[in-house]
Amino acid sequence: MTKQELLQHANTDEITRIITKQWSGLNDEENREYCLEEIYASLAETAPLPESFHLSSNDEKAQYEIDIDMLLITIEWDDIGNLIFDDGDNEAHFWSQVGDKNEKRNRKIYRSLFP
Repeated sequence: MTKQELLQHANTDEITRIITKQWSGLNDEENREYCLEEIYASLAETAPLPESFHLSSNDEKAQYEIDIDMLLITIEWDDIGNLIFDDGDNEAHFWSQVGDKNEKRNRKIYRSLFP
C-alpha cells in the first residue's frame, strides 16, 4: 500500500472534524502534533485490509499494522491539506466549521498548517 492509497480511503469529514475541533489551538506546535496524531488514528481506522486478511497469520497481521504505521508517519500537513481541500465543497465546509477565512488569526493558523 502507498501513502496515496491510504489517503484515498480517508474519512475526510472525520479529519475535518478533528482539525476544526482543535483549530483555535493549532498555532502551537505541540497542539499541531497532537492533532496530527488524532488524524493518524483516523487514517489507521479507515485503512483497507488486504484480501484474506482474516486468514493471515498473526505475524502477517502484525507486519501489516507496522506497514500502516510506517506510512502514517510520512503524512504531513501538506498531505492533509491536499486531502481536505481537494475541491470547493470540502473547502467551503471546512471554513463553515472554522469561521471567517479572511480573519487574521484564521489565516495565520491556516498558513502554519498548509504553507
